[in-house]
Amino acid sequence: MSDHAVSGVPGGPVRESRDVADLMRWFGDAWVLPLLVGGTSLVIGILLIVWPNVTVTAVAVLFGVYLLIYGVFRLIESFAADEAGGTARVLLALLGVLSIVVGVLCLRNILQTVVLLALLLGLFWLVGGIIQVVAAILQRSRPHRGLTMVSGVLAVLAGVVVLSYPGISLLVLTVFLGIWLVVYGVLMILGAFRLRAAGRRSVEVTGDAAAPAG
Repeated sequence: MSDHAVSGVPGGPVRESRDVADLMRWFGDAWVLPLLVGGTSLVIGILLIVWPNVTVTAVAVLFGVYLLIYGVFRLIESFAADEAGGTARVLLALLGVLSIVVGVLCLRNILQTVVLLALLLGLFWLVGGIIQVVAAILQRSRPHRGLTMVSGVLAVLAGVVVLSYPGISLLVLTVFLGIWLVVYGVLMILGAFRLRAAGRRSVEVTGDAAAPAG
């Protein structure tokens, strides 16, 4: 049997690819995913604030793990950005790839020095923040668009601050990183609940429209 015939039958590769795409869109639109990412950011940020006297390795590992999780989240979100067009989807995917790459670099022993870690953080915040702001501008229908723009602006400011002080100490860098993760985590959690509320309103409007006139 040819590949063309197999792809045309129910349950074939075409149907499976559509199911995967639908699942990715559902994950991207679901409010639970940004809630989990925001909660992770909040927990790691609190750990860094209350435990500032850590090694460079510990800071790099904590932030690297967070970036890997964040990068996967942004990649999934890029599949759910249909209403924003191809540009926003590409930007979100680029942000996801950037996060994963920087996360992997943070986990490499050769780069675990204060200067290089600060350089990685600064560049990620600066470039990632710009991408976030532009993507938020393009995603006009997203319910948490304003919070995304705020977090993007804060990331740009954080990147500028860190890159402006290349000789920053590990203690200052750790506390600064912890505060940023806490703020960013809170913004993501608020965005998740806004996404949840928007989803409930959409369901209510759909139900009212489908209900027969009494």
